[in-house]
Amino acid sequence: MRIRPIIIFFLFAVLSLSALQTSQAVSSNGTRFPPARNVDLGYEYDAMFKRTLNHSHGDLQNQDHFYTVSFGVFDWLSLDGKIGMGDVSLRDSANLPKLDFNAGFSGGYGFRIRAFEHKKLGVRLIVGGQHISVHPPARSIDDNKYTSCLDDWQVTGIVAKDFKRFTVYAGAKGSDCQLVYKINKHNEKRLYSETHIGMISGLEVYLFDNKLRLGAEGRFFDETAFSTTVSYLFN
Repeated sequence: MRIRPIIIFFLFAVLSLSALQTSQAVSSNGTRFPPARNVDLGYEYDAMFKRTLNHSHGDLQNQDHFYTVSFGVFDWLSLDGKIGMGDVSLRDSANLPKLDFNAGFSGGYGFRIRAFEHKKLGVRLIVGGQHISVHPPARSIDDNKYTSCLDDWQVTGIVAKDFKRFTVYAGAKGSDCQLVYKINKHNEKRLYSETHIGMISGLEVYLFDNKLRLGAEGRFFDETAFSTTVSYLFN
């Protein structure tokens, strides 16, 4: 059993400072850590059904399709990246029309640390931080051209319980989902989430000598979101 508080504090501080500068649905990237200098490659589908913005600015919806990669820096530290396509929708806003942006570029990055492990009990504590950004193409409504960007930052802390062929996990997260938009390339505005504390729960199943991972994750309270993933460990 080992705790790594200095490294955890440093990475959280870097993520927090970045969030102050810019801060969609972000998955926790699960619980599998590739061994040091090994890679896990996969596909992830992510759907955010509802994320309420503050000051009656409406509810965000989003879908993403990502190719994912996780690299084991150490056995207890994973760096995660993803790239793909995502869309953005805004509903029930008191100030903006209903907006449906088609799919455009989306991508993200993050890290995860196995901060604590009890191998005999099969229990792990995993902390991490993630960011994704979605850049849909502009669209026109009533002779006005709307452009947007969706940014989401989060920090996570989850407890995982390992069994022979599967892992269950649950935990908490702090997040901020923001919609940045312009009308006719002027007056850029940034809209913020109404709620910032949420819950995560998920299940992972391992096949073919634990090489293949199938995962499903739900996220609640700050957002209503769901993701599924399939990945393969190359080592």
